Amino acid sequence: MTSFVSRSSLAVAICSLVLTSSAVAQIKVEVGASVGMYSPVGGFKSASVHSSSLPNSASDLSGASFGAQLRLWVAPRVGFQLAGATSSTEVGNGLFSPGGRTPTTNASISTGSAQLLFLVTPEAGTARVWLGAGGGAIRHGGSTYEPFGTPVNYGAVMSVGSAIRIRGGLSANLGLTSMIYNLDIRGTAATDPGLSERGQQVDLLVHTGLSYSWH
Repeated sequence: MTSFVSRSSLAVAICSLVLTSSAVAQIKVEVGASVGMYSPVGGFKSASVHSSSLPNSASDLSGASFGAQLRLWVAPRVGFQLAGATSSTEVGNGLFSPGGRTPTTNASISTGSAQLLFLVTPEAGTARVWLGAGGGAIRHGGSTYEPFGTPVNYGAVMSVGSAIRIRGGLSANLGLTSMIYNLDIRGTAATDPGLSERGQQVDLLVHTGLSYSWH
């Protein structure tokens, strides 16, 4: 009896190993790098106090973006993506004020996201197109936001992406990612309690780049 149980356990273990190996063998891995344009299109609510070191509108934070992506395709049409990007711009424009010329400050925006992907075109095609949805984090930093503790906000992420095969595992990528979140930056005693930068934000990221995939 003991011998039969041992053989059964061994058979189950071997079958599990074979199935796991097959599943792993079917996973397709893609890594990529991208450049693009980060473009916030949301708005800020009115504040009782405004600082020249903060942007007048969300669009003031637009700038070139650099990023990277990791995609795991676990089924012919289903995958997961981890992505990150960062952009930087100058805020303030050196405007003149009663106290003199206001200095510009550097604002950096860093984003990270995790998405579930669904391939809407055949996997074997030259050009693949997918849709993505998930969540992400948006960090406002640089000297512009340092007095506010470089705040991090969380929200929803949606995207559409494509990969056009060039040769072998090398592909050219195009994509559009949107991040929707509530921005809530408030002043402190060190700055001014009346200062704020609040409102629902829709940040768009248009990007292109290259990726390489292998099984």
